[in-house]
Amino acid sequence: MTTADGVPVTGVCELVLEQNDIAAAEHFYADVLGFPVVERWKRNGDAVWVMAADRTRIGLWAPQIGLGGGRGGVHVHYAMGLPVEAYDTVVERLRGHGYEVLDHDHSKYGHGRGRAAYVTDPGGHVVEFWTWDVAGHLQELAAGESPGSH
Repeated sequence: MTTADGVPVTGVCELVLEQNDIAAAEHFYADVLGFPVVERWKRNGDAVWVMAADRTRIGLWAPQIGLGGGRGGVHVHYAMGLPVEAYDTVVERLRGHGYEVLDHDHSKYGHGRGRAAYVTDPGGHVVEFWTWDVAGHLQELAAGESPGSH
């Protein structure tokens, strides 16, 4: 859903993450998380592409300058939606592979926005698996709630 004058996006289709160790990153995303590898590049440095669900691909790139001058940098984290019923299994899977997982319950803050598991990938990127459907923001706006009122 977009406003009448907004850009009609369908979501995030691609995310690229710099990785100093492509093999370790591929192991994390393909083997630990189970995301299928859909493409490999050998030009301008190594890159592996995996699919997160059916509409988002994640590029795992050796450090480089990308199209449009894109380059790596410091970020806080990125999040992927996760069904509530899969949460505990995902946390157990990550821990079973030796990863430290921060298990965070957003309901402590009174807004009921689900649980989130945070884990750091081999490239130092913090990956969040969140059970709250962010479409709730649009539902809140439609109901007349002001942004940031939680």
